[in-house]
Order: sequence, then structure tokens, then C-alpha cells
Amino acid sequence: MLSTQKIFNANLQVKYNKRFKKYGPNPEGSYWLSAHRQDLRFDVIFEQVIKYRNKEGFSIGDIGCGYGALLPYIENKYCGEKINYSGYDISKELIDYCKGNYHQNWVKFFRGSRPVNDLDFCVISGAFNLSATKIYSEWEDHIFRTLSDCWQKTDIALVFNLQTSDTPHVSKGSIFYGDRQVIANRCNSLFGNTSQLHISQLPHDTTFIIKRE
Repeated sequence: MLSTQKIFNANLQVKYNKRFKKYGPNPEGSYWLSAHRQDLRFDVIFEQVIKYRNKEGFSIGDIGCGYGALLPYIENKYCGEKINYSGYDISKELIDYCKGNYHQNWVKFFRGSRPVNDLDFCVISGAFNLSATKIYSEWEDHIFRTLSDCWQKTDIALVFNLQTSDTPHVSKGSIFYGDRQVIANRCNSLFGNTSQLHISQLPHDTTFIIKRE
């Protein structure tokens, strides 16, 4: 019998593949509203990565990497950093696209939602936004199962973002809006030292940073 996590991932894979085939390798093809908003989220996440990095270089796992948008962002803004990058996605089509289009010697791609090897950082940008269920609690539990898998392989910090709202819910368009304090409290209870960030340009976004003690 398939686990809930596998059922959700299978359902999402169908949706992401359909979207990618329709729109191609661009923000809309991964349910982003625009490249600008996508890069704003990358800015917030990577500022935390750089803040806590080892100066001799670091490894990073990009969970839900999609068509690999984080890579050109890194090359454009952080070309001086020594980085080993691993991209993970549940979609075979998206991983095949990434493997066929990115050939840097510091880059690897894997199909799945959990890291294969230990990493300094795991980052998750937007991968939790599209819910595979209309039941809020089920998707929140799915998020925390994924976070737990990632935390086991994270040596320095796990950084992820969510859409948040004063009234947590799953929208008619299947977008998950979490209660940021409930999410933060659960992270603190399960993993430890958790902080959160907000920027005015993304009023419904919260970025959570879980740091190893």
C-alpha cells in the first residue's frame, strides 16, 4: 500500500509535468507568478545561506528544484563562492531537463524529495505551495515529513518558505497558506532553533530558518 507521501508526490508529479509541458522552462512553468518574485525568494533564502556558510565553501541541496532556476541565479550573484549543488525534484521530466541543460562540474541532479548525501544546507523555495489535498492538516503533515527527511541530512541550516495567512487554509486553487506561528512552533519542537523572515515585497511569504545548534 502506498504511503500518503508517495500518493501526494505522484499526484503532484502529474500536475508539474503537465504545467512544464505547457509553459516550458520559465517561472510560469513551475507555478511562479514572475521571475522577479522567484528571485526575491531566492534573495531571502541565499542571504541566510551566505550568513551561515563555511568560508571555504559549502554544499547545498535544492529540494523541488524544478527546471533549475536557482542555478543561473547562483552563477549570476554568487559566482565567487565555492559551492557544490544538488538539485532534487519528484518530476522525471524536470530532472531530465536539468541533466540535459546544466553540465557544470559542481552540479548534480537527483529524482526525489529527500537528499541522498549529507549537505551543509537544504533549501526549499515554493515546493510546498501547491497542495495535493484540500485538507489543510494533511498537507501540513506532509510538509513536516519532508522537512524531517531533509533535516536528517542537513549539517548547518534548513531554509524554506511558505505562503502564510492569518487564517490558515488551502485555497480553491490548491495553494497552501500556513499559520506562521504554528509552523514555527512545530519546527522548534521537532528540530530546534527556528527563526522566520518577512519582506514587504512578498506580503504573504514567510521564510523559516532552522539552524543546527
